[in-house]
Amino acid sequence: LLNIDRLKKSQISDLIQKAFFLKENRDLFQQNKPLKDKNIILLFLEPSTRTKTSFEIAATFLGANIINITSANSSILKGETTENTLRTLNSYPVDALIMRDSIDNSHELAASIMNCPVINAGSGKSSHPTQNLIDMMTLNEAKIFLQDLKLTIVGDVSHSRVARSSVAGFSKMGSNVSICCPDYFKPDTFGEIDVQYFEILNEALDHSDVVMALRIQNERLSGEKVDIDKYIQRFQITEKLLIENNIKALLHPGPLNEDIEVEKNIWKSKNSLIMNQVENGIWMRCAV
Repeated sequence: LLNIDRLKKSQISDLIQKAFFLKENRDLFQQNKPLKDKNIILLFLEPSTRTKTSFEIAATFLGANIINITSANSSILKGETTENTLRTLNSYPVDALIMRDSIDNSHELAASIMNCPVINAGSGKSSHPTQNLIDMMTLNEAKIFLQDLKLTIVGDVSHSRVARSSVAGFSKMGSNVSICCPDYFKPDTFGEIDVQYFEILNEALDHSDVVMALRIQNERLSGEKVDIDKYIQRFQITEKLLIENNIKALLHPGPLNEDIEVEKNIWKSKNSLIMNQVENGIWMRCAV
């Protein structure tokens, strides 16, 4: 699973249904251990809480042996290249590699080297397919369906792998995706997908059923200066805005920078599906 655009619409639907089945029948597969004696490597070369933890719990539920590798506990710290690290891992009896990296398209490199399935757990600014699958599952669970859904992504879109996978995945499933952000966070293109752009939040919310908020990715900024006070004034998502604009749901892939892209404690709002996303991360990653 390298990118969401490699999946057919029917495959996405199948994964969502399988995730629901696993969530509802967890005792069954915990007993059967369908991945018993399988060796799964988690190669996480970038910090992660939700993605890494949920992948590890998912694989453990299914009975797999988990091998955790990070840049801090590997020879990468000594200067070994990612390519040589992958070649080393490919010499072992590995049944799957789950990989996260700060470099775009590193999952493509892994797929060209590894003789086992490669699952992209987040690649640079380019893609995060399992997060997109989780978000679609979470909306379906809330009886919010994807066909003709109006989704607006608000925040640091240009540096967001979640945004790129969301545009590709939701569009494939029949949703209408727009973005709302300051000009300096607007990406150049989403390829052939037509995405409407708003620079005024109220205008965007007026055309939205669901809002996805994104954090400012300070670790990826290269010289850009963000006036945080001005950003908060123009783009912060508040519960009041959600209610006034009849927004059905708020999504956020995390981590939350409360009091910046969203107001504090908005995850407790009745409009929020943020903690549902976190919970469903386990079941969708079990399905994958």
